[in-house]
Amino acid sequence: MTRDTIELTTRNRILEVTLANPPDNRLTPTMVEGLYEATSRFEADDVDMLLIQGSRRVFSKGFDVEAMKSYEAPSELRKVLVLSNAVFSRLARSPKPTIAAISGACMGGGLELAMACHFRVCTDKARLGLPEVWINLIPGLGGFHRLARLVGTAKALELVALGDLLGAEEALRLNLVSRVFPHAEFGERLASFVGALAMADQKVLRHLVRLAACNEPPGAEDNIRDAAETFVELMTCLQKPST
Repeated sequence: MTRDTIELTTRNRILEVTLANPPDNRLTPTMVEGLYEATSRFEADDVDMLLIQGSRRVFSKGFDVEAMKSYEAPSELRKVLVLSNAVFSRLARSPKPTIAAISGACMGGGLELAMACHFRVCTDKARLGLPEVWINLIPGLGGFHRLARLVGTAKALELVALGDLLGAEEALRLNLVSRVFPHAEFGERLASFVGALAMADQKVLRHLVRLAACNEPPGAEDNIRDAAETFVELMTCLQKPST
């Protein structure tokens, strides 16, 4: 399998997007550009839904931090974050349903990507979290904002401050995911879930998606931009040689 790519397949009026950077499917600037192209195609093509999944039983373990450290100027890193947030905002604002199919690990930028989707389903072996604090960073792609919207601000603060990783059942209890499927049956159960959405009147479904988006609190985009800028500042500190 080619590394560092986004694979696209259209099947039954569903655009399937596969993160293909094994073994961990870490996001890179090249993949962000691929996701931007995928969301552009999703907006333009005559398809009903977008499904994002990872290759080899891993959704994504987050952004490739080493690739981010390679940028010499903060402006270069900021450019990547701006494009990434544009992609995630496209998913969150899409009038057509977007689904994250989470098998295995879904951490950091991978979870931020999944939380930008309207629906999240996972296997019973999935592990989810925003552990950026482990490397002295914060979620830079709207992760705290979207997690707080899903699980509540106090719980989100606890999870991010401790870098906790959640099992599937705990993620379901906290509303971080909407369905948990047995690992061995994930492909079949995912197909049934997507098929049920596909059977609905798509005009009605898009109205429901639009109404859900209307619940976004005022100032959300400002909060996301502020988090990205803070991420740039912290990353710049990591890049400075220790004395």
